Amino acid sequence: MLFATKQINLITFIFFAFVIGCGRDEHIETIIIGPYKVDCVGAFEQECYLEFNEESQRWEFFYEGIQGFDFEPGYIYTLKVRLEDRGTEIQDVGRSAYHLIEVLSKEVASVDERPPRKP
Repeated sequence: MLFATKQINLITFIFFAFVIGCGRDEHIETIIIGPYKVDCVGAFEQECYLEFNEESQRWEFFYEGIQGFDFEPGYIYTLKVRLEDRGTEIQDVGRSAYHLIEVLSKEVASVDERPPRKP
């Protein structure tokens, strides 16, 4: 009887771990952040990062914050980030929350060059 109880507990634990792990809708991306922030208007006036869009080969506003990222002007950053789905219940914010996983590179770049050089 004790052996059966341990098996049931183990199966229950594995099941809950699987359900909790599958409940998150997240994925990993690599993004490039420019050497300075710019004034922008999304839901309100704010300062935005510049993100390099490799498809269009140009810098675009990046309205979101990146949790765990300590931005220092004067560098072009290549970042590995985890996106966590916020859902659609919250208004005036992006659909995903960004969390820094790793700084892949940090290259010196001028803050006076507008727009910044291509990475």
